[in-house]
Amino acid sequence: MPFGPPPKLNLRNLILLFALAATLATLANNLLVTYGIQRQALVQNALEANRAYAAKLAASINENLAGDLERLRFSANLLGNVPGDTKQMALEAERLLTQDHSFNTVLVADAEGTVVASKPDSLGINGQALRSREALQQRRAMVSPAFRSLAGNLIVFVSHPIWGPDGQYRGLIGGTIYLGKPNALDSLVSQHFHHDASNVYLVDPDRKVLFHPDASRVGERLGANPIVDAVLKGESGAMQAVNTRGVEMLAGYASVPLSGWGVVAQQPLAAAQAALEELMKRLLAGLLPMSLLGIGLILWISARISRPLRQLAESAAQPERAEKALRVKAWYAEAWMIKQALLAGLEVTRAKLGQLDQQAKSDPLTGLANRRAMEERLQAWQRLGTPFSVISLDIDHFKRVNDTFGHDTGDDVLRQFADLLRQSCRERDLPCRVGGEEFILLLPEAPLRTAAEVAERFRARQEATPIDPVGQITVSLGVVHWSPRGGRSVQDVLKRADELLYQAKQAGRNRVMADEIRVFESIS
Repeated sequence: MPFGPPPKLNLRNLILLFALAATLATLANNLLVTYGIQRQALVQNALEANRAYAAKLAASINENLAGDLERLRFSANLLGNVPGDTKQMALEAERLLTQDHSFNTVLVADAEGTVVASKPDSLGINGQALRSREALQQRRAMVSPAFRSLAGNLIVFVSHPIWGPDGQYRGLIGGTIYLGKPNALDSLVSQHFHHDASNVYLVDPDRKVLFHPDASRVGERLGANPIVDAVLKGESGAMQAVNTRGVEMLAGYASVPLSGWGVVAQQPLAAAQAALEELMKRLLAGLLPMSLLGIGLILWISARISRPLRQLAESAAQPERAEKALRVKAWYAEAWMIKQALLAGLEVTRAKLGQLDQQAKSDPLTGLANRRAMEERLQAWQRLGTPFSVISLDIDHFKRVNDTFGHDTGDDVLRQFADLLRQSCRERDLPCRVGGEEFILLLPEAPLRTAAEVAERFRARQEATPIDPVGQITVSLGVVHWSPRGGRSVQDVLKRADELLYQAKQAGRNRVMADEIRVFESIS
């Protein structure tokens, strides 16, 4: 019955594919888990680093502004004791300007906001009114929002009020910080010690950029930005958010209490991920040799596991070569069990095949060889050049036995006749039943005279052996010899044996008729 084509996938490849799939899945899962953990750690580390850096920078700016205000307070107290002394005011302005380079310009204004002294001299604003009036109105130490000067510079004005000994408001002394120009503040915020893609910017309460690595953005008013919103509320912390230009950032932020400014230290998420991807590439490169070694080990193991089963399968497919199964090294339990089952099955199959072969070559009634077995033996002897003699036998008047006693008795007569014939043979002789009551006895390497003597002994023995309930049974025999040098075919020899048997019948039955030899007769 058809079973379809055999599957192309064998056990070795199946084990290999399964092991490789499991290995690759495990490796991919480990890489994904590692990537996720490393990404989260990298993001958290970047946020924390930016938060700490922003907090440190904000504290430094606040400390710097506090120092500026303290110096201005000292000068204000000094000038409060010398009201109207413009020379002293100019000297104090000069001192502040050159003291530590905190300010780009220094000026002193009276209570009405008129500049009475300024440095450097090139500024040329003495006698002019202050552009920023908020400090005059507030009459307190303060840091102004950023604004544009007459010269177009973006500046911040840091001022302190001047009070007279009598407590009368005398004006103010202040210093300007030019944003984007060399000064202490610019030096402080521009010295960014991170060498990655991170950057720092400074924003004032009006959302104006006071400092930015991209100088073109200084003075820009920022739009909606959750990071800026948080820092201008006076908060400090870190967050992952999208900035005003649509770039996702990892930002740390902190406020400057004295000025209300916000410091933002940030890094693009993409930059952090690029670093992580490079780390993963190095990790993968490190894992690759062991992975290749593991794949090689899987190949070896799959071959070792599948080899016994493949060899057993080949043995099962070729029962005639079952001895191969005996040499299979079944080194694990399942293969050993299959080997034992296969050997047992092959043994049963051989026995069945032998039984079937025996049945195919045996006469079912008498158990003697049939015509097919006889022809195979004759062909083998002819091929090997083995000489042999043929005795053709026929029970005399067997039809009378069937007619008188019935076919069952006739069958029993045939069985007893066959038993007697088998007992009268040599071990290597082949007795055959070729018809109803017709038999042939093949005697290898027996000359004609010897075969004739065997035939006569059997004839006499059969005549002397009654068969119940029939009684005496006789037999007629024809004897012929074949030799490879005789010139006759095997078929001619068989035909000649039948002719001699017929002659024995014609001569009165119960006799042997041998080729070229006198007939042996019995007296009945």
